[in-house]
Amino acid sequence: MPENTLFTYFTREAFSGLQEPHHQLWRDCEQVSIDRYWNGKSAIREKGLDWRNLTRVRSVWNEDQVLFYFQCWFDRLNVQPGGGANQPIKGLWEKDVVEVFLRPESCEDYFEIEISPLGQWLDAHVRKPREDVNFDWDSGLEIKVAADHQEKIWRVWLVLPYQPMMKTGSLSTAPQIGEAWRLNLCRVAGEGPDREYLSWRPTFTTQPDFHVPSCFGNLLFLDSPK
Repeated sequence: MPENTLFTYFTREAFSGLQEPHHQLWRDCEQVSIDRYWNGKSAIREKGLDWRNLTRVRSVWNEDQVLFYFQCWFDRLNVQPGGGANQPIKGLWEKDVVEVFLRPESCEDYFEIEISPLGQWLDAHVRKPREDVNFDWDSGLEIKVAADHQEKIWRVWLVLPYQPMMKTGSLSTAPQIGEAWRLNLCRVAGEGPDREYLSWRPTFTTQPDFHVPSCFGNLLFLDSPK
């Protein structure tokens, strides 16, 4: 797999049945790792092989939705209990989160989704970073989050339908096999001086900043893995 591309595989299986960690389809899908700091440095090289915040991501899609499956290892979690799962939470990025930045083909703007280990979430339509951001955009997301404190891993299954993106005018049709969208996958973990800003495709900014669309990788829509 090219290191700047996540393959997402077409499936006719119900996404509800894929929301468990040992489904055969996940074994058939290739994965990418979020294991670099935003500035490009390797976290494993900096922290050693016992580094705790490795994150792996796989993806599948169908005619209506795309699904991302995150596996997030951890030592301890930095979360804020409270805040229901029925509405987005601004400022969620100040705690532990995983993030998806998704830019459909031929689109100038992009979409941001954040999920916490508690299942809290934030969705936004970013027309211009920090200047023109619609936090009222409703992504229609579906999520399942499961944290295993004995195994020290939390998992996220994030389902994003295409229709809400179409309503913004940024997406005209559902993706087709062979189409490529721009994508970045990020994670923020820890607190204080040990807080880590991790990115699949580093942005190489002076200070942590994931909002650099020119550094996004690719999400390539493929047929089934077998």
